Formats: sequence, structure tokens, C-alpha cells
Amino acid sequence: MAFVGFVVVDLASKFLCPADLLERYEPREKTLLADLVRAWKAAPQAPGICFLGSSLMQCALKNSSATFLNQALPNSETPSASFSWALGGENASDSYMIAQSLMSNQKKPKLLIYGIAPRDLLDNNVKSPVTTDIFRYLSTFNSVSALPGAVFTSLDDRVSCVLKEISFLVDRKTALTKCALEQTQAVIPLLVPAVRDAKPPAPTEQDKIAQAHAALTAPAAPGAKPTVASDFTPESLAKVKPTDSMAKKIAAFELLQQVSKGVTIFRYNPYCAERYNRQVVFLDMLLGHLENIGVQVVVVKMPLKSEHVAIMPKELLDSYTRDVARLTTKYGAALLDFNTPEFKDADYGDVAHLNPAGAKIFQAKLVQTFKTSPYREKLASVSAQSTN
Repeated sequence: MAFVGFVVVDLASKFLCPADLLERYEPREKTLLADLVRAWKAAPQAPGICFLGSSLMQCALKNSSATFLNQALPNSETPSASFSWALGGENASDSYMIAQSLMSNQKKPKLLIYGIAPRDLLDNNVKSPVTTDIFRYLSTFNSVSALPGAVFTSLDDRVSCVLKEISFLVDRKTALTKCALEQTQAVIPLLVPAVRDAKPPAPTEQDKIAQAHAALTAPAAPGAKPTVASDFTPESLAKVKPTDSMAKKIAAFELLQQVSKGVTIFRYNPYCAERYNRQVVFLDMLLGHLENIGVQVVVVKMPLKSEHVAIMPKELLDSYTRDVARLTTKYGAALLDFNTPEFKDADYGDVAHLNPAGAKIFQAKLVQTFKTSPYREKLASVSAQSTN
């Protein structure tokens, strides 16, 4: 009877719970990922070139056009547009879900450029690969219960995945919990004076990041356009006088730098081999899937700031170098190493991401690479396909 009662409540909740309420507490459909999925599904055919990766690739493609890579082609060649699946926080497991859920023999790019970095394989903020927003959203298009046991943290992790596929209450537990918590926090101070008069809690690291980002990107004057955080560099802000109205932005920028470094240190330390190995399994499956459906893959080892590399445990760097080389060889993917000295510290907006100047260098380097063999032939084959 209890089971039947749960099923009835679960089904009733699914049909009666307002979609706007769910989106308010746990956005799924009003996100960049959801927009990309809708655009991909609406297109009659896949673009010839796709980019894949985390925010490192996202920043590296900043201000580029969809056809910038075609600068490597002779003028007689027909240009092919590209599509970027690079998303902030994307792990190898998320990249696998994007490819597995949306790319098939019937709809696939001819060429996929995958920007990879050590964080894609180890992030201590991600306790389980199946709990990220990207993974959970895409699991609605593709069942994950059949994934190998090696990618789950425990039996409970796997059972939770199965339950999320069949139960509305389990799937939207986060949104419903946040809603209940907010309502409770609004009511309790009215009933308990001690709670009402209590001091607000200290801001979390995420609160500090949000506040600093808001201060940094605030319009210089009422009615002016908001500024972009990545447009600021240590060099440009160093020229600002302390009495200038930009002084608050300097403080905000420095705070973002400090918090960013702290978050990055935690991502890698302590080194967790189990977490790393789970992501390597997903990287293996990602490259295997792309090979099976006939997609040419070029893996790019992303530029890493020297300060960023210094934070990483030696075990991570060694394993990352070894496993990326091993798996690209196994599946016949090309491997480019863009972690080169031509990227200076001044080309980064923070401890990890390229700024607009660094993005220009990255894009120019990619174009120059695709002017040479064998990458020129890979790009030419995409152009030839677009004319057929």
C-alpha cells in the first residue's frame, strides 16, 4: 500500500507542480545547455565542425565567429560553420553525455575539436559524475542505468540514477527541497524572535564570487552597458588610481582572483585517484563513441597558466599526460599540445582562463595548425562534405 501511495503522490506531483516553480529553484530549461540542445535538435543537419570542452575552451573561443577556422582554407573552398558545446564546469563525463545523447550516425559533425585540461578529469567539487547539472539534464534523453559500474561512486549512486529516471519526486528533489527550505526560513523568524533577531550568516565563497562579479561588471554610469569581467586584466587595473571610481572594481577583481585560486586549489587537492579514474572511463567512452559513428577528433591540450600548474599534484599531471596520450592513440584521434610558452601570464583573465587577448592567440594558433598537414586535410573534408 505504501508503494502504491508513493506512486500516486509521485504522479500527482508531476502533473500538478508548476513548471515555473521548478525552474525558479533548479533551472533546467532556461539555461545555455537547454538552448544549445534545442538549437541542435532544430537544425536539419549537424554543423561540419563542433567544439567540446569546459570554460577553458569557452573562453578560448571568445569573440570568434562560427566560421573563424575556415581562415585555414584556400579561398576556393566552401566554408563550414561550427557549433560550440563548450560549457562552464564541463567534465569528461558531461562531454560524453553530450556526444552520446545528441550525436549519432544520422546526425554528427564531420570534425570535433575537444579542448581538454586536468580539471576535466579531476574536480573535488564533483563528488559523483552523475550529479552535475549537465549530466542530469542530458540523462533525460538517454538512459544512464546501463553505464558500466566503474563510473558510479557506489551502489547507492547507481540506484539513485535509476530512481531519477522513473520518479518525479526523486528527480526534482533539489528544487522541491530548496522551495521547502525557503518557505520554512520565511516562516520561522515570524514565530521565533531569537531567529528573527539573529545576525545573518557569513557570506560563502560562492556569495563572495557573485558579489565581486556584480561589482566588477556593473555599468560605469546609469544607463551604460554592463562591463565584462574578462575584459579586465591585472595590467589594466594597475593603472587605475585609488581615488578613481574604478577602485571598487580593482578590489572586486582582486577578490575574484583570490577566491578563484582557492577554489582551484581545492579542486585538485587532495588528489583522489578514484575520482580521476572514473572520469578517464568516460573519456575512453567518449572517444570510442565518436570513433564508432565516424567523427574525426582532434584533442587539444588547453593552455595552463604557470600558477595553475603549480597548484596541481604531480600525480595528476603525470596521469593526465599519460592517459590523454594513451586514449587518443587508442582511438586514432589527433592530439595537439597548446600548453606552450607563447601563452604568457598576461594572456589569462584569472588563474585558469584565457582573457580576450589570450583567446586571439589561441584562435590564431588553431587556424595556423589547420593550415598544415594532416589537419588541413581534415578541415578540407568538412568543406567538401558541406558542398555535397
